[in-house]
Amino acid sequence: MQSKFLTIALLLAVCVAQAQTQPVPLPDDLRALVQQANTNYPSLKQQQQLIQANELRTDIARTAMRPNVNGNASYQYVTPVAQATLPVDGVNRTLQFQPNHNVNANLGVGQTIYDWGRTNASVKQAADNVQVLRRGLEITQQSLAYQVAAAYYGIGFLQRSLSVQDSVIQTAGANVKLLVTRLQNGDALQYDVLTQQVRVKTAQNRKIEIQNQLERQLAVLTYLTGNLNPDISRAMSQFSLEATGGSATTQPYIIAEGQTALAGNKDVQLAQDRVRQAETDIIVNDLSGRPNLSFLGSAGFRNGYLPAINTPRFNIAAGVSLIVPIYAGKRYQLQNQAARLNLNASRYAVENANAQVRQSIAQLNADIRSNQTRLANLETQVQQAQQALQIANARLRNGVITNVELQSAEVGVEEAKLGQLNFQYQLMLNQLELKRLLGETLLGN
Repeated sequence: MQSKFLTIALLLAVCVAQAQTQPVPLPDDLRALVQQANTNYPSLKQQQQLIQANELRTDIARTAMRPNVNGNASYQYVTPVAQATLPVDGVNRTLQFQPNHNVNANLGVGQTIYDWGRTNASVKQAADNVQVLRRGLEITQQSLAYQVAAAYYGIGFLQRSLSVQDSVIQTAGANVKLLVTRLQNGDALQYDVLTQQVRVKTAQNRKIEIQNQLERQLAVLTYLTGNLNPDISRAMSQFSLEATGGSATTQPYIIAEGQTALAGNKDVQLAQDRVRQAETDIIVNDLSGRPNLSFLGSAGFRNGYLPAINTPRFNIAAGVSLIVPIYAGKRYQLQNQAARLNLNASRYAVENANAQVRQSIAQLNADIRSNQTRLANLETQVQQAQQALQIANARLRNGVITNVELQSAEVGVEEAKLGQLNFQYQLMLNQLELKRLLGETLLGN
């Protein structure tokens, strides 16, 4: 029977010439766990809130070209005020040209008419910031899904390892009983019995250690998914101790045709988004020293009009305002210089991200090839160790084998099976990491 694990690994790793991998059906319980993590993980909720806040900042940037209306009211007491004594109808009278109590209430309107592209640049800058945050959310979601998968398969690996340890304990316990009987018959030594009893205790301690690791992995899975009782019913079935005869093999990713991998990698995409963000920052800084043409208007009531200066009267005012920056102490030039340096740094970050992806894929290829070869060797070793143990048990029953030889045969089977499981697990992790580097999502489209 072919190993279920290697079948999944084959599906995970098969790539077409253009470096496209085929969607991999996930176990239903793993798919449910990934969906639960996407729903419950606090960091995702935090990032989603930040995206919504920055989307609002994009809308805020657009309002710069919209009119703003303000209600204004003011009171001012002034003394002394301009006044003069003039003859009026033959009588000298004191005339006041400004009231002591000045009141003004109006509705003001302001509207930017033209700002030489500054608002559009600000909107684009805000949109670029949102895109960077969205890309960060994608990376978190992708990383979270693969963490859940790694924990899930780790649990399956540990569960299968426990079954191996149970077999070791059962075999060693049966040998203790057999050696006790032989000791009573004078065919064995007390040393032989004690040695096997020590082996039982050692195997039991290893089981306790594996159980502890399993509980820790369950705690990780609970943290990632928010589910106190995650369903892991199919995790152990992803690993098999049956030999495949080397018929199922994984195929490593072809680096020479890996441009698609670089284009799909989320970290590379994030670095490219930051380049576009830096380019927009340069545009914003280039436009920061441009003029601003706006309309100003108001309508309301105020006093101070002759001849009844204390009586509020309705008034209207309208006009345009042109503000032209002339000198700002080289502020704009320095801001532009800093923005260009940030752009260069962002471009180098893209190169670095590409190089890291290439390096990671190359290392994964080496690991996959190595683990494939060692797994194939271990499958043969498991068969040979099992045959050797069968012979050793037969010779033990016939009294023609020493306890040391029997223990050596048992250890050989145990180490071969645990090694087989370990390399299956390592190959699974290799394939998960490969899919992550290719930018694939576990849940598919």
